[in-house]
Amino acid sequence: MPSDDMQPPGLLARLAAPARVRAAARWLLGAALLGAVAACAAWVFTRGSLPQRFPGEDALGTPAVGTFRAPRDYEFVDVEATARIREEAAAAAPQVWDYDEGAPEDEVARLRSAFQAARQALAEAERVPAPRRPDALQAAADAFQARIPGLLRPEDAAALGRARYAEPVEQRVAALVAHGLTGMVVEDRDRLLADREWGLVARPLRGGAPQGERLVREPSLVRDLRSARGDLRRDGAGLPAAWPAALREAVVRTAGQLLRPTLSFNLAESVRRQRDAADRVKASVVQVRRGEVVVADGERIERRHLVVFRGIQAQTRPGELLAVRVGGGLLVVLLVLVLWRQARGAGFRPSRRDALLLAGLFLGTLGLAAAGLSAGEALHERFPRFSPEAFYHLVPLAAGAMLARALLSAEVALRFAVASGVAVGLLAGHSLFFAVQAVLTAVAASGLATRGRDRTGLVEAGALVGVLAAALAVAAQLFTGRGLSDAAAPAGFAFLGGALLLPALVAVLLPIAERALGYVTDVRLLELANLSHPALKDLIVQAPGTYHHSVVLGTLAEAAAPAAGASPLLARVCAYYHDIGKIRNPSYFSENQRSDNRLEQLAPSMSALIVKRHVADGIELARRWKLPAPVLDVIAQHHGTRFVSYFWAKARRRAEEGSGPWDDPAAVDEELFRYPGPRPRTREAALVMIADVAEASARAQPELPPERIGALVAKRVDELLAEGQLDECPMTLLELRGAAQAMGRALEGVHRARADDATRPPPEPAGGRPGLQLVAKS
Repeated sequence: MPSDDMQPPGLLARLAAPARVRAAARWLLGAALLGAVAACAAWVFTRGSLPQRFPGEDALGTPAVGTFRAPRDYEFVDVEATARIREEAAAAAPQVWDYDEGAPEDEVARLRSAFQAARQALAEAERVPAPRRPDALQAAADAFQARIPGLLRPEDAAALGRARYAEPVEQRVAALVAHGLTGMVVEDRDRLLADREWGLVARPLRGGAPQGERLVREPSLVRDLRSARGDLRRDGAGLPAAWPAALREAVVRTAGQLLRPTLSFNLAESVRRQRDAADRVKASVVQVRRGEVVVADGERIERRHLVVFRGIQAQTRPGELLAVRVGGGLLVVLLVLVLWRQARGAGFRPSRRDALLLAGLFLGTLGLAAAGLSAGEALHERFPRFSPEAFYHLVPLAAGAMLARALLSAEVALRFAVASGVAVGLLAGHSLFFAVQAVLTAVAASGLATRGRDRTGLVEAGALVGVLAAALAVAAQLFTGRGLSDAAAPAGFAFLGGALLLPALVAVLLPIAERALGYVTDVRLLELANLSHPALKDLIVQAPGTYHHSVVLGTLAEAAAPAAGASPLLARVCAYYHDIGKIRNPSYFSENQRSDNRLEQLAPSMSALIVKRHVADGIELARRWKLPAPVLDVIAQHHGTRFVSYFWAKARRRAEEGSGPWDDPAAVDEELFRYPGPRPRTREAALVMIADVAEASARAQPELPPERIGALVAKRVDELLAEGQLDECPMTLLELRGAAQAMGRALEGVHRARADDATRPPPEPAGGRPGLQLVAKS
C-alpha cells in the first residue's frame, strides 16, 4: 500500500497547478474578449440592419428595388399627417379679442369730472383778495391734471383757461371723444389682418367681465388708433369759427389724447381655443395587413410609402431587435473563430496584446463603418446631388488591415481583411457589393503595407488602394445596369478615401498603437538596423570587437528567424544592440582587448560583477537612445540566468585549492556569478542567446572544421535546454531544431570567412601604424 507522501495529487491540487491556471486564464481572457467583440458588433449591427430593411428618406421619388410587404398586421398613427391637420385646425381657429364697449362713457365721465374740477378751482382762486390771489389759470390746470394726469400740454391749458373751461367747450371735447371711441378700435390693424384668413371673436366687456361674444368677419368694422384720431381731427373742423384757433387746436388735441384701443388681444384665450381645435381633430390612422404590398418592384416611392416604412420600423417588437443582435453577434463569433483557428493552424501564435490589437482593430473598423454610414446620410442631406452610397466610399475601411500588416504579419492581415470586409458588408445593409469592395481593398492594403516604410511609401500604397477602390466602384455601378455618369461620383470618392484619408489615418494610428501596446513596426526597425545609428557608431568607436560580434550575431539571428517563427528584421536589430552596455567598460571584454586581460588582476567575484554589469548598462543606454521595448527585453534576457562560467569555474577552483585571496567561501556564492535574468521570453531573445553562445564557442575554436559547426550549435542548444534557459520561450522543439540548423549553416559561412582571412597576410598599415583588427581574439 503506498504511503501518504506517495499519494497522487488530488483534484484541487491538479486544478491549481500553474500550467492549468495559466491555461484557464488564457481561455477566460479569450472568451471575454470574443464576447466583448460579439456584443459590440451586435450593437453596431442593430444600427446597420433594422433601418436598412426598408428604403429611407433618400429613396423618395426613386424606383423601388424589390417588392416590400408587411410582415404582419400594423396599425399606426401617421404622425406627420396628424400634426399637419391639427396645425391647420389650430390656424383656422379665430383669435379672441376683448371689446371694451363702455370705453366712450368712461372717458367722457373722466373728462367731465376734470372740467368741473378746473372750473371750481378757477372760481375759488378768483374769490381770494387781490394781494394774496394765486394764479387762477395755473390752479385750474392743476385741478384738471389731478383728474387726468399728463393730458394737457401747457399751451392747451392756457387756451382752455382763457376760455374758463366753459361748458360749451366741455361739450365739444366730450362729443369728439365719444365719437372717436365709438366702435372697435385696435392699436395695430396690420397685425390683425396679417397671414391668416380674417375673422375674430369679439367678447364685449362690462365691468371687466365678458358679456357674450360675437364673430366679426368684416375688417371694415375695426379701426386702428391712427384712423380714429384722423376721424377726430376731421370732426374738429366743425368747431365754431368764432373760437380762437388756439382754443380749437386745444379741443382737438385734448380729445385725441383721450382716445385709446377698445379692442385688445386675449392671448391666453386664443391659445386655449387653438389647442381645443387641434385636440378635436382625430389622429390619422394607417392600417396595413399582413402580406400587403407596400410598394412593388420598380414602383416610384412616394411619401405615403415612407410613412408606412417608418411605422413598421417603429412597431418592431423587442424580440425582433434582440434576434438581429443575437444573429449579428453569432455571425461575428463564427467568423472570428473560423479565421482565428485557421490562422493558428498556419503557425500564428498570438499573444494577449495581439488579441487585444485585433479586437480593437475589428471593432474600430465596424465603428468607422457605422460612423461613415451616418456621415454619408448627413452629407447626402447637405448635398442631395450625390447619393449616400457615394459618400460611403470615402470611409478608409482598409486602415485596420494595413495596421494589422504593419504590426503583425501578412497572413494575419489577410485573414483580418476578410473578416472585417464581410462584417462591413453586413453592416451596410447586407450589401454584397460593399462587402466585396471592403474585402478586396483591405486585402490590397494589407499586401501594399510593406511599401509604407516611410511617408512616401504610405502615400503610394494609399494611392494604389484608391485606384483599386475606384475601379471596384465603377464595376459595381456597371454591373447593376447604371452608366458611367452614375459611377463618376462613387469612383471619385473611393479614390479620395484611399489616396488621402487612408494614409492619413494609418499615419496617425500607427504611432499610437506602437506606444500603447509596445509594438515595433518595420519602419522603426529599419531605422535601427541602419549601421549609422548613433548607438552603433558609438559602439564601433568604443568597442570595435563588440561591434563586429554584434554584426555577426545579427546575421545569425536573421538567418534562423524564419525557421523559429520570429521576425528576421527584429531579430537582427536586437542582435545589433544586445551588447551596447559594453560601451561603458570595453577594455574588460576579451573581444576588445589587444594585450593582457585586465579582469585577471581582479577577484573572480569582482570580475563577474563587471561582466554582468554590461546588461544593466545596456538597458540604461538603450533607454537613453529611446530604443523600443522588444530591444530592451532582449538586452535584459540574452544571458538569461546563466553563470559567468569562466570566473565561476575559476572561483571554485581557487576555493578548492585554498590558495590566494579568493578562498573566502563568500567568493564562490553562485548568486555572485549568475546573471539576474529574466530568461528569454520571446523568440528573438532566444535566438540572440543561442547565437551569442554559438558564435563565442566557434570563435574560441578557430581550428574547428566548418562542417562541424552545425553539431556545435546543436550541442549549445541542448545545453541551454538542459539548463532551463528556454523554458519560458514560446518556441516549440521543432522550431528550435530548425532555427539551430539554419544558424549552423550561417555560422559555417562566417567561420569559413574567418579562416580565409586568417590565411591572408595582413595589409601594410598606412603611416606605419598597426591596422585595426575587428575580429576579437579568443
